[in-house]
Amino acid sequence: MKKIALQESLSCGVRKITESDPKIYDLIVIGGGLAGICAAISAARLGCKTALIQDRPVLGGNSSSEIRVPVGGCGDFHAWGKETGIIEEIITESKMRRGIQMTGLTNSMWDLTLYDFIKQEKNIDLFLNTSCRKAIMKDRNQIKGVQCVQLGTEKEFVLQGNLFIDASGDGALAFSAGAKFRIGEESRKEFNESLAPERASKGTMGNSLMFEVRDLGYPVKFNPPSWAAKFPQEKDLFARPHSDKDGNVFMSGHWWIEVGFPYNTVYDNEKIRDVLLSQLMGVWDHIKNTASHKAENLVLHWVGAVPGKRESRRFTGDYILTENDVKGAVHFPDSVAYGGWFIDVHTTGGILKRQKPPEPGGTSIYEMEKRFIYPYSIPYRCLYSKNIKNLFMAGRNISVTHIALGTTRLMATCAVIGQAAGTAAYLCKKFKKLPHEIYNDHIQELQQLLLRQDCFIPFVDNEDSSDLARESRVRASSELELCLSGEESGAHCLEICRGQVFPVSETRIDSIQLYLENRSGEEKEIELHLCCAQHIWDYNPKKEIAISKAKIRAGEKGWIKFNLDTEAEARTMYWIWLDQNRHIFWSYHKGIVPAGVTPLYKNLTLWRSMPHFQGYYLMKIIPVQKPFCAENVLNGVARPHRWTNIWISDSSRGFPQWLELDFKKEISFNCVEITFDTDLNSPYNNAEVLKNPAAPQCVKDYSLFVLSRGRWKKILEVRGNYHRKRIHNFHKIKSSKLKLEITATNGSCSASVYEVRVYKK
Repeated sequence: MKKIALQESLSCGVRKITESDPKIYDLIVIGGGLAGICAAISAARLGCKTALIQDRPVLGGNSSSEIRVPVGGCGDFHAWGKETGIIEEIITESKMRRGIQMTGLTNSMWDLTLYDFIKQEKNIDLFLNTSCRKAIMKDRNQIKGVQCVQLGTEKEFVLQGNLFIDASGDGALAFSAGAKFRIGEESRKEFNESLAPERASKGTMGNSLMFEVRDLGYPVKFNPPSWAAKFPQEKDLFARPHSDKDGNVFMSGHWWIEVGFPYNTVYDNEKIRDVLLSQLMGVWDHIKNTASHKAENLVLHWVGAVPGKRESRRFTGDYILTENDVKGAVHFPDSVAYGGWFIDVHTTGGILKRQKPPEPGGTSIYEMEKRFIYPYSIPYRCLYSKNIKNLFMAGRNISVTHIALGTTRLMATCAVIGQAAGTAAYLCKKFKKLPHEIYNDHIQELQQLLLRQDCFIPFVDNEDSSDLARESRVRASSELELCLSGEESGAHCLEICRGQVFPVSETRIDSIQLYLENRSGEEKEIELHLCCAQHIWDYNPKKEIAISKAKIRAGEKGWIKFNLDTEAEARTMYWIWLDQNRHIFWSYHKGIVPAGVTPLYKNLTLWRSMPHFQGYYLMKIIPVQKPFCAENVLNGVARPHRWTNIWISDSSRGFPQWLELDFKKEISFNCVEITFDTDLNSPYNNAEVLKNPAAPQCVKDYSLFVLSRGRWKKILEVRGNYHRKRIHNFHKIKSSKLKLEITATNGSCSASVYEVRVYKK
């Protein structure tokens, strides 16, 4: 083993291996899924000697090519909600390498990208095919080491560490150490959770197997094995869609092929795998041999052998996150991560409960609305054990209720949780503190470190006193005005209420024009409502500040003016919405969406954004708004939230474009950190993204200059960039000014920058 001296002896034909003077790690991470990967990388980059233990031959956990569950998170349901930090860095790189990360279709390039990210970190020792078997305890409340077994090498060894993160999903280390945990469903009254059952139970969400289908172009028969389950009728797959609206079979695996309770998702893992294979082959038999599914030419190309798990043990921290916390989007003082997927709690029993939908919201829009949530915060107190002093949790095993797990278990959410845990471990090392002491003494420092690593924490801004850019003045070569009057790409009917969030930089809104069409034979009146928004996900119609009506003639199509004549709060988000009218259509433009602009629609009682729409509704605002000014790069937030928080250059001015920071006096610095725009509105991964993997808004070519003896001196030049966060270290420089010059993007006509930081390390 690398860096571990092992002594072998043979006794009765059994090889026994004991460690000799083992290395003591600052941090040992159990589990090589996305939570564990991000935890290990974040700690290692901050200087922690880290061991990452993974019991599979590949990294990625449920996202790997062994299991093939796609990465999901806040960005699937909320515009501008995509997770940043290490997970964004990984996904961006994987796209460039054409790593497919989609349901049932994930390829090995995704696995290799993850492997490469770990191997690049000199402070990480990676142990693949290695299982955590037992916690070695220093005392009843503190772990000393981990007893491991490595598949294929017949080696058993102990790794010793000071801090531990259990990101294994099932909590193999935490359970062995005696950490307090919960399993199953809490009763409704325990935490006053409306979605919880009346009575507590041991029921959990189940495990799933994915598959991949290929079209051979000619008929192929399928004879099911004798052990395959039977689904002779469509009703046997109640509420389990397996073809599109035209009857074409989906070409990759179904999440609803799920088995859990009454089996134990840990101890009965092998039995569950066998039952899942039976169910999967039965579903395929139904698709191939029952009714008309247009499946004559289809063949199973790949079937998973490793079940993807959703739920088992949840370990108890100093706080337990609940349904009410995520629904209420509570702002915790110790927030370190966030989520935004809906409360996706599946039916206990899964596909074995054929008469029930696979998830309670699956057949009713009303039930689905009960589970829809807006982006929420996750407190640090959920990430460390209540009774094991040096143990963190990361991933689906953190301190949450069964109901709250429905949203926190998504892999992109787990990834940012992992990064928070790994960063906290570094602070434990730095201050010689235990995890719970970081909450008491260093939570603000943890939050600021996470922001610097490009994580997002709702309502926490950059207050880093060592960031020299915060005291500078900034100006730019040009600034883009808000323009939402692009070429028409299509139109949406107002058979449901529709709206749009937009930034307002001025102190008045005189009027708004919308590009509408009346497709009826008579004049129609439409009512526009103007509301103030605290942030881009605040769609509260009770904050209405003005109403305006306009008439549209029969057959008319064009710009319709709504007079408002109202005062506005500068540098604030607003939104408008229109009443239902099935005869009226609102035109939209498909293309690059200006930061912060968010098309909306109303689903029953809740307003929702359209995160992957990749367009905006056509509108004009009088007076003209200028929300993309240079000062935004120093305002402490590196993504749209309460404001646009981005500088965008005037698209009509071409390149080069520049930002200039004036420090007002000569200062010393040796590090510049820049956050570019990689489109936080785009899907995590799909076939369209893979065709053009670099975000067009992202700066491609740029240089850094400093003012030296009255002249600009180039200190750095970058070509071919496609990443969001770029950190540039160099020898110490003295200057009073810094200039970022941008000469090309990956497609956009404007240069875009969210943040610039400057440090003297």
